[in-house]
Amino acid sequence: MKRERISQGLALIPSGVFVLATTHKGNRTAMLASFIQQVGFDPPMIVTAIQHKRPISRMIRESKQFTISILSKDSKKSLRHFWQGVSEEGDPFEGLDTSLYDTNIPILDDAVGFLECKLSGTTKAGDHWLIIGKVVNGGRLKEGEPFVRIRTDGFDY
Repeated sequence: MKRERISQGLALIPSGVFVLATTHKGNRTAMLASFIQQVGFDPPMIVTAIQHKRPISRMIRESKQFTISILSKDSKKSLRHFWQGVSEEGDPFEGLDTSLYDTNIPILDDAVGFLECKLSGTTKAGDHWLIIGKVVNGGRLKEGEPFVRIRTDGFDY
């Protein structure tokens, strides 16, 4: 009963829909992410949480940089592509239009905005890694609102 109440409360915390990406030693990887939040102004800082078992967490810790494509409800092609999951083999951006900015890590062209980050720190948090990044570049790519969702279960994405 208590877990169910906690789940209902946690589910009310709104989350965005993002594509988190990195490149390391010539390999690119990306994943659909929802646990991303701004945590500082000066310098601008964000935090994301990634399950321990996801290879992208290791790659970010090793490459020390990552990007965030901020999706909108109009980012239909990217949403479909990443919602079904991408293989750890091959290019996760195959078939999608992307652009490169300062970090040389792909940003989705159908995103409403983007952030490029340098790794500032990490810490374990239960079954996730907290990845803290200093925002070194970013901007709005087009008009529109970011995709914000409310989960139905606070213990699942």
